[in-house]
Amino acid sequence: MEKLKAIWSDRKTRGIIFLILYFILFSYIFIVYGNKTEKIILPENKPEKQEEKAFDNYKYNYVTDENRIEITKYNEIVNFKLNDIDYYYLDGKCYKLEGEKLYEVENPLKYNFDYLNKIKEIKDLSTRIKTSKYEDGKEEENYNVNLAQLLELFGITEEVDAKEMINYSIFFKDKNISEIVFNDLNFKIEYLSIGDIEKIDANYEIATSEE
Repeated sequence: MEKLKAIWSDRKTRGIIFLILYFILFSYIFIVYGNKTEKIILPENKPEKQEEKAFDNYKYNYVTDENRIEITKYNEIVNFKLNDIDYYYLDGKCYKLEGEKLYEVENPLKYNFDYLNKIKEIKDLSTRIKTSKYEDGKEEENYNVNLAQLLELFGITEEVDAKEMINYSIFFKDKNISEIVFNDLNFKIEYLSIGDIEKIDANYEIATSEE
């Protein structure tokens, strides 16, 4: 023990001991950790943005005080019957069927548009007023929207007050849209079925303007 005390009391010897200990410590750290490759964790790829679901085939009722008209949409063709006359929307135009020929006419159903596939854009133009839930499980979202902007969304040019606002409600049942009620325009859309719609036969000759 006396010998150890004598060695420890020698400053030079003590310094050498510390240097040896430091050398051993750093050698250990280098051997254990120096050869390890640092694991780089890359951020997960962000999920691709999901496209809005397109509703190609569905049926709905166009309801006013005077009429309840069942309308069928199959891909780009829309068909309905009014006063025992078949009407078709083809390539953005309205036709009525007479004698196995289609004649271009003015659209008899004002504001009959494909709201279902534009619902996000309509909401983006709108201001939400309230949300309500009912005992039967139905949910309502009520909005105000500028009429001119709404019509422009569907490519309709109509002389209206640029500041005119209208109120509408979207109703949901089991998280699916069941109807859209346009309170100030006095009509509503009742969705009957989506998908599994029979193909519409519109293979008729389009009459020329001279006929």
